[in-house]
Amino acid sequence: MKLLVMGNNGHLGGLSVHYTTLVKYLQKADFQIMCININDTNDKIFNNKSIEEISIPYKPTTIIDKVKKVLKLAGAGRRAKAFAPDVFIATGLGYGYALIASKLPKSTFKIFEEVHFEATADKLRLKMVNDFDAVAVQTKGMIKPFTLNVSTSKPVDFLPCFSKEYEADSYKAIPALDEGIRIAYFGRLAWNKGLKDFIKATAAVFKTNQHITLNIYGGGPEAKSIQQEIDDQGLNNQIFLKGFYSDAEFPDLISNHHGVIIPSIATEGLPLALIESMRFGRPVFATTIGAMPEVGETNKEGLFISEIDKDSLHSNFSSFIDMINGNKFSAQYINNIYEENYSNLAFNRTWLKMLSDPKGYFSASKSTVS
Repeated sequence: MKLLVMGNNGHLGGLSVHYTTLVKYLQKADFQIMCININDTNDKIFNNKSIEEISIPYKPTTIIDKVKKVLKLAGAGRRAKAFAPDVFIATGLGYGYALIASKLPKSTFKIFEEVHFEATADKLRLKMVNDFDAVAVQTKGMIKPFTLNVSTSKPVDFLPCFSKEYEADSYKAIPALDEGIRIAYFGRLAWNKGLKDFIKATAAVFKTNQHITLNIYGGGPEAKSIQQEIDDQGLNNQIFLKGFYSDAEFPDLISNHHGVIIPSIATEGLPLALIESMRFGRPVFATTIGAMPEVGETNKEGLFISEIDKDSLHSNFSSFIDMINGNKFSAQYINNIYEENYSNLAFNRTWLKMLSDPKGYFSASKSTVS
């Protein structure tokens, strides 16, 4: 089977991780693969002679560069058409994906992946739905919201997004509490991640529990305003902005903490940070946004879900801390849930099932709506 896979490999966080990891797993399964990489270099990212790679600029800034991008897309479309793939997998939304889809033979089965829980029927998304044969959402629980918000006769089913691969051991026991409770946040510092609201809502919990520290890892546009909120709440001795971290550092960083927070307030699907926390056996305090409550249905003893209003964040985070104090969480239990349901090996089984009969996989979906 010949597969054409297109995605952004450096600018979209978890979605870029998914794209590159997906291709590597597909290559292991001996599919014939052509990749269209959206990035700002012409470097090949897979370095595999069996994978044909085409590079497309991400966000050209000058008129000349924009013209060059259009020309490169047109050239990629011609090469993709000549490749004549059996399946086209678009790991994101964009007019470039739609252009490539329009150039492919009618025999190509075209799938695009949707990672937003509350997808809206905007012009671009409607075009993608029109130009593709099927829609793949990130979890089963995202099927209904998509079909309610975006009217389509095309089948909608789920295909999971891959997470990062680490060489480190999957998990270590949760640390002893001798030196206090250490909580971590890993990810982009953006408004939708809810960190300012979380700090404001839980300030009293920190002040009455001086042994708690929160280390915030990552960077982004909200860094200064988050630091200002920390200052305003007088929590400089308990909440720290730690900056960016490398993939090599991550296993040790997360293993040194007792829990992780994901206090998102909008625009989440299934956060990569949640999957990675489960891999390393750490309990997570999360909100009702996106697909996180769906994970709570399987990870009942390792995922603490809260509403996003101030009172709920305060009381539920206090309860989360009490559970850590009481040694109520098991790293082994959380990791077992990950291995069975959310590991890349588990996700790969779903992808291979789909690729054994793409049309059959999606036509069997009960999510088709008119």
